Amino acid sequence: AAAWSGAALSAVADRLPTGPVIVLAAFALFTLSLIFAPLRGALAAARRQRRFQHAVHRRQGLLAVARGEPIYERLTLSILRRAGLIQPDGVPTAAGRRAAARAAHDEARWAALRRREATNPGLLPTGAVADGLTPLDAILTPDQLAALDRDLAARVGPAPEPQP
Repeated sequence: AAAWSGAALSAVADRLPTGPVIVLAAFALFTLSLIFAPLRGALAAARRQRRFQHAVHRRQGLLAVARGEPIYERLTLSILRRAGLIQPDGVPTAAGRRAAARAAHDEARWAALRRREATNPGLLPTGAVADGLTPLDAILTPDQLAALDRDLAARVGPAPEPQP
């Protein structure tokens, strides 16, 4: 594509050498692919980073709601407001309280899993991402989740029933 477009541009314009125009066309195509490549381009990386940042802010905001802590971070407040989890004055909605309870329960499960993993490595399936943001329901089997919940109940009492 670079050779064809460079040669075509050189043929159309007067006194443009073909070689350097082909090199410039190749550089332009390289730059475009560097920016717009769907998996490894700069824009794709920026989108992944933004999604990750929003997931972290949402999770931390829900955990703050579950603990009854104030939220000062503007981005966190904005994300929770747009999702309908808090009202404009910062008071959690019913959906926000349910989501916060689920996030707190999942956080407790992650802590229990990390304790178990420290003494018994290999509980996480191969390739599972232990980022603390992924719900454990998506990673572990129901039996493994039940074992974690039993561990939690033994440590702090029975877990609240997660609501849909």
